[in-house]
Amino acid sequence: MRYRAGLKYSVLLAGISTLCLGAYAVNPANKAVPAAKQSDTDMRNAWSLYGQQKFAASADAFEAIIRTTAPSARLYYFAVLANRGCGRNARAKQLSDYVTAHFPTTQESAYSLKLFPTSAAQSQEPELPESVKNALPPSMQAMLQTAEGRQAIREAMAKDPKNFETVKAAEKQGLLTKTTIASARRVLTPKQEFGAKTRTGRPFTAEDIARDGAGGIDQSRFPNCWFEASMSALAELPRGQQLMASMIRYGEPGSYVVRFPGDGKEYVVSESFMEQNGIHDKALWASIIECAQVQKFPNNQGAEGTDANQSRLEVGLGCITGCKAEVIMPSTSSPQELSTFIGGAVSSRNPIVAGTFWAGQIGGLPSLVVPQHAYTVIGFEASKSMVVIRNPHGANAQKFALSSDPTHQDFEQMSDGVFKMSIPLFQKYFHSIARSFI
Repeated sequence: MRYRAGLKYSVLLAGISTLCLGAYAVNPANKAVPAAKQSDTDMRNAWSLYGQQKFAASADAFEAIIRTTAPSARLYYFAVLANRGCGRNARAKQLSDYVTAHFPTTQESAYSLKLFPTSAAQSQEPELPESVKNALPPSMQAMLQTAEGRQAIREAMAKDPKNFETVKAAEKQGLLTKTTIASARRVLTPKQEFGAKTRTGRPFTAEDIARDGAGGIDQSRFPNCWFEASMSALAELPRGQQLMASMIRYGEPGSYVVRFPGDGKEYVVSESFMEQNGIHDKALWASIIECAQVQKFPNNQGAEGTDANQSRLEVGLGCITGCKAEVIMPSTSSPQELSTFIGGAVSSRNPIVAGTFWAGQIGGLPSLVVPQHAYTVIGFEASKSMVVIRNPHGANAQKFALSSDPTHQDFEQMSDGVFKMSIPLFQKYFHSIARSFI
């Protein structure tokens, strides 16, 4: 049991570490992991000062490197020697404790123990970063309270000191997001056999869908944003989560069955259909529902209604909720009417989506939205008349900025595809908005 736990800790540390390094890579302003060449040069210069017995200058140089460079046993051990050489014994012992605690299998750790044989680090229990703890399933979190679990942690950290330090450094600098932790948790979750009955009742619960939320949805190669935006809306609402969970049931071995509310037809979803159509949302439930939508509306046939006289927003929202959608045009509505329409849906926690004009209509305006694209309305700040909107592309969504609005009175780009837009701007960029009450 301890071996399996230690292996899982190691896998988790490696998974989060990889994601952290990715965060460093896309954040060039972050100096926690500078170019190896510059780091090596600084190390040589600091060590040269030590060789010249300029211990204080050497210690200061190593301290500067520590502040801007990922931890390593050699760097910290050299800093131990320099600080000890200039009489800064308290700092030298602190650094020595760090080496023995976090790099216990290295030569530098053995050397540090010879310098400070009574190091308190020998008796310290290794501590997992909070990010790692949060990513553990409940059974492994319970093991943290046992001697066996703590031993597994020690073994995992001894094998993965670099990953451990990467995670700690990223956590201190605020680079670990909920998305990073969710991705790491998936590393520990064994892939279930497609369509296998893993529980009684429905394959997914409202809690399963709530845990992923809109972040579990990734628009695939299909131009179905008109549906994905509605699915994203439901994924963020308690009644919507329950509704989507009720749509999916187990089918024959190796398949699921989806039935949309008010639709008399059932759509069988197999793993081969999912693979052939390239549907890979982050959450399995989202992929299954999208597969059913692709079957119901092949090549978007019927997306404008049976008589081709409906908005795709209206059809998509009606399909997934089973309720008739109400549609208005922002450009022909007064700001008050639009605010009431949006605010009513948001405050009652009902789904609401919006679609942008085509490129020719908004080409002369600042680039703030994807043309001819559907979005989910997730909030409304009445005091500022600001609509909070989310792109179903999520973290992969294109980002925009309004240079003429530095104080964000009309537009503010946020994370995970979310942005805020004032009602007057909303009327210029969005041709229609649809809501449904569930």
